[in-house]
Amino acid sequence: MGLLSNRISREELQPGDHIYAYRKAHAYSHHGIYVGEGRVIHFVKTKGKGKTSSKRKPPCSDCKNDPNTARGVLKTCVDCFLKGHGLFRFEYNVSHDRFNIKNKGTCSTESCYPGGETVRRASEIFDKDPNHGTGFGEYDLLKNNCEDFASYCKRGTNVSEQVVRVSSVGNSFADSSNSSCTSSAASPTGIDDAATSKTAFLISKATSFFSSVS
Repeated sequence: MGLLSNRISREELQPGDHIYAYRKAHAYSHHGIYVGEGRVIHFVKTKGKGKTSSKRKPPCSDCKNDPNTARGVLKTCVDCFLKGHGLFRFEYNVSHDRFNIKNKGTCSTESCYPGGETVRRASEIFDKDPNHGTGFGEYDLLKNNCEDFASYCKRGTNVSEQVVRVSSVGNSFADSSNSSCTSSAASPTGIDDAATSKTAFLISKATSFFSSVS
């Protein structure tokens, strides 16, 4: 793992690592907790239609995960978690200087639990309902997603940097709209409503995209 990249090899994995893998050309990332012995506990959508017969895939020969029906909190092999993508480790306890030069959503200045405690927390959630995966509640892209799960296991708080980034983009767009809407004919209320609508539209589009590819 270098100064700018958090990419690691499988040999570097340690139980309790908060790991992630990018999807769709780095459009978003999927997060989970490595619990040792080649297994990852991670959180996927709890609802949705099953795969059609033409798109169904066979269960994994290693971890027996069935990608056609898997929902909620899962324990799978590393291959099923990565889906052919690179392996990255989320960093904690980084200095503010290092935090400022790293890609946002790859590290935190906050402290975290030791590996053993992180594994215990992730396993406890999985064990609540290993058959149906409801141990972490219903999946919600904006309020309760895979990064929220990994963050909760690793540091005790639900934080999704991906959602924060999308919201920031929407707010920045809204701010620029407010700046451009300076016509004397437009009322302040009208400007605020327009900006709010555009922010909601951007977040809605992002939600639809992530939901379609997760």
